[in-house]
Amino acid sequence: MPPKKLFTLLALLLAIASIWWLVQVDREVNRIEIVTGEAVPEPVAEVAVPDEKAATEERPLFFVEYRLQRDRVRSREIEMLNQIIENEKISAEGKKQAEQQLLSLIALMEKELLVENMVRAKGYREAVFFYRDGLANVVVDTEELSDREVVQLAEMVSGLAGIRIEEVAVVKHRP
Repeated sequence: MPPKKLFTLLALLLAIASIWWLVQVDREVNRIEIVTGEAVPEPVAEVAVPDEKAATEERPLFFVEYRLQRDRVRSREIEMLNQIIENEKISAEGKKQAEQQLLSLIALMEKELLVENMVRAKGYREAVFFYRDGLANVVVDTEELSDREVVQLAEMVSGLAGIRIEEVAVVKHRP
């Protein structure tokens, strides 16, 4: 397949994945109330929230904010790589490297999406997957994680990410 067609196909796949992702993020963002014009004070200490529903509604905020930040960074990376690929002054080797980086980035995005969705499919409300230099971290939205659950999650992530189980860390997130 010619490089231009391959690039166009990859760009189309990336666009479809991005649209799906943005729809998911938009659903979460629509549930968040944005306060403008006022400084929000930092909490002095953790306080137990008696209203269980209020506590669970705020819990995903960490996950939503992380995904939004990750998407912003990725958009800049993709834009930069596309500019390199489209720049006539860049050598063929430079363009090839940029295409490889773009393909790697797309593969990482697919891996993140797959792992996060599989963790949610196991019954956890939210999950975020970090992967860099062969090491993976999974943050799950839960109050407690038993040793058995940690091992199960690590095994699943190991299989999906194609890395050894020793290279996977599972972390619980409590607001």
